[in-house]
Amino acid sequence: MRILIKTAGKFLLAHKSRNLFLMTGVALGVALIVVVQVLIASLEASNELAIKEQYGDFDLVVGYQTAKNSVKPNEMEVIKGLEAVKNTTRFLYPYLDKETEMDMWGEPIYVGFENDELAFEYPFVSLAQGDFPKEGEVLVSSIYAKQHNLKIGSSIEMRFPPNGVKEVVISGFIEDNEALSNMAIFEYGWLQQATSNDGRTTAVIIQTDRHENKSMVIDQIRDLNPDFFIDQRKEIDNERENIGGLGPIIQGLNIAIYLVSALIIISTMRMSVQEKQKELATLRLLGFEKRHILVLVLMESLILGLLSLVAGLILGMLLPIGTLDFFMDQMKIDYVELVFPWLNLLLSIGIFSIVILVSSLVPAYQASLAPPIVAYRGSAKVQFLSKKYIWISIIVILITFVLFFINNYFLEARWLYTVNAILFLNCAFISIPLMFALCVWLLDLFSRFMKIPVECVLAARNLLRQLNRNVQLSAIFTLGIAISIIGIVILTTVKNETTDIIKETYPNDLSVTSIFSSEEEGFSYSFYEVVEADPSIEAYYYTNEVVFLILNLPRNQSELSDVILGITGTDIQYSFDSGDVRTDLSSAIEMSDNGVMLTEETANMLGYTLGDTINVNVSDDLTVLDEREFVVEGIITNSDHINDGYRLFTTRENMKAMFGIDTLYRVEMNIHNDKEVETVESIKSLLEDPSYYHTMLYDRAEELEKLEEQFFQRIFILYLAVGLMIVITMIGLMNSSASSIKERLEELSMLRVLGSTKKRLFSLLLLEGALLTGTVGMFAVGLSTISAYCLLEGLNATTFNTMPILLISLVIASPLIGAGAVLSPALWATRQEVMKGLQ
Repeated sequence: MRILIKTAGKFLLAHKSRNLFLMTGVALGVALIVVVQVLIASLEASNELAIKEQYGDFDLVVGYQTAKNSVKPNEMEVIKGLEAVKNTTRFLYPYLDKETEMDMWGEPIYVGFENDELAFEYPFVSLAQGDFPKEGEVLVSSIYAKQHNLKIGSSIEMRFPPNGVKEVVISGFIEDNEALSNMAIFEYGWLQQATSNDGRTTAVIIQTDRHENKSMVIDQIRDLNPDFFIDQRKEIDNERENIGGLGPIIQGLNIAIYLVSALIIISTMRMSVQEKQKELATLRLLGFEKRHILVLVLMESLILGLLSLVAGLILGMLLPIGTLDFFMDQMKIDYVELVFPWLNLLLSIGIFSIVILVSSLVPAYQASLAPPIVAYRGSAKVQFLSKKYIWISIIVILITFVLFFINNYFLEARWLYTVNAILFLNCAFISIPLMFALCVWLLDLFSRFMKIPVECVLAARNLLRQLNRNVQLSAIFTLGIAISIIGIVILTTVKNETTDIIKETYPNDLSVTSIFSSEEEGFSYSFYEVVEADPSIEAYYYTNEVVFLILNLPRNQSELSDVILGITGTDIQYSFDSGDVRTDLSSAIEMSDNGVMLTEETANMLGYTLGDTINVNVSDDLTVLDEREFVVEGIITNSDHINDGYRLFTTRENMKAMFGIDTLYRVEMNIHNDKEVETVESIKSLLEDPSYYHTMLYDRAEELEKLEEQFFQRIFILYLAVGLMIVITMIGLMNSSASSIKERLEELSMLRVLGSTKKRLFSLLLLEGALLTGTVGMFAVGLSTISAYCLLEGLNATTFNTMPILLISLVIASPLIGAGAVLSPALWATRQEVMKGLQ
């Protein structure tokens, strides 16, 4: 064993440059995995802290959405005893869904909380001033306090049916929040007694030990009581998915890095074995057995692999310390702390160790197979493709394309598109040797009809001389291209489709909407008058609506059953001014008291035409008839500015005359200036007025900006990984070229003797590198693009972004990358003395 260790050490020192290249390539792969793991862990930790600050540190709310039901004491005990439940707290809505029965519509919403730490995580218990209420005290919003001229310590009489009126003291104010402006917070036990709800609990707030256990707790609670309403807090899950969505990308990149590292080790150690054939054969002749040779090469590979592993681990842990701020700035993310996920890192390092071991076994086993005499004489310089491999590859490629065309034009099966995507990726790899052979054949063919520099023909033939080595390096390059194209195309398509959905759902820049339903409480028309007065704002309003059942559908619509629509008031004059309405009227002022307009889509769907009368029942109770008539006085042909489909539209004046409605449910706005941020801030300031406490503002630009940031985060990591793969490919190619040039130094020197200049020799070597990556690059780009298309079809995407600039750039860059990798070994070869090379 000592002799084997000494021999392995000498072999390592004999090829320091090549081994340094191998270590660099593998270490970069390890470092990338470590850096990405640390990056994601730090993002998750920062994101989790932001979630807790914004949404509260709890995971579920379980119970009922009505005061008519209650969580039973034995159910509470079971919930508390669940293994993954860390903490719980109860709250009570004494009048929820009983407002009519208790005549509480004009009162704020009463809710009682227990005075404990978890209750303060709930958004309702957000103290701005004062203290949590004790017995006989209440916590109200500052808006409610202003409306009733209250301050901390003030007394107010409040109704507590069925126990009459009680005087309570203001203990504090809730933080300003439109959704909480009509809340009154009491101490849980006192509110139970004050409202005769002793022992009753509306719902329970649950904090789990780990958010990953939330689904398990949900299943256990459903088994306990299927009637429970469970608020799973999906908004928090969505926030986590913004970071967690990087998980599949990271896992895919990790697998790609493992493959690249394995190919680098196999390729480099094969070079080493080929260079040491005579030394290994001599050892065999001196008495070494096959197992000794296997162990020797395996030890050499493992030593290099483990040194690379350690170097990569150290580099990967040091890089985030100095560069995490830069990465986070590039990804436009704020983070709080640097987190090292030790368990994930140990798992990744363990997987990498297995990859190194398996990769080392391949060249070690191959080295032990060669008979001593054959190995001593040296292996054949030229490798050939077997006819069997050629025919099998061609058949697989033809089957893949035939299957694609059949599915694309006839079957259109989503699962088959996914299979096709995998097959096309497989074709990109199995066709690499065919591309080398095709390149040689084409150049030979062209040379018969036109004058081609001899360096081109020689460079192409040299691709086949060391076919196995070149295929492995090309496979690494192909993998980088496939990941780049598929990743970027899919991410870009998903981002564009999401953008289109947002723009279709919210066609305008801003939207101010009542937090209540469109049939309930709205806000004052004065808001529209203020924003509409700004010349930089184009605004559209919609009044609160009335929902009704249509009684007289046209005869040609007999296949439709009951049709329920709504009627709302809006600025009909806008359609007149823009000419986007078919009507016999000249302006909205001429509309009759019961005149309405429909969008062209709604009119076609229901079968109504200009002049038709629509009979409807506007009664809330369908058993009671409250019949009204509307006359269709216009068909809106361009409804891009209208965000309410399948409705009837009339003027605000008509809504007030017919139904007494003069409040707005929503105002849509478009901003036409360069100071959008300032305009949005001014609207936010306007909404701080207490009269708009029940409105919420939606900013489409903010939503799109968040989507853009998420897209950029994923693209940044993808580019980082692909860029590093290309660097690893160049390192492997430099290593391979250096080894190949050393083996062929006598041959290259003979070319110099026969009249080849240094310049032509340099061109020959550069062409070899350019053809190695350029030949497979063009084909890999095409197959990867088709594979990306199939994956998107399998995901039922509606669009496909071909990204021609990316594809053309990769095709152009492919030969340049190969030429750049061979540059240094080529310069070394041209500087060698001719006579020394011949010797």
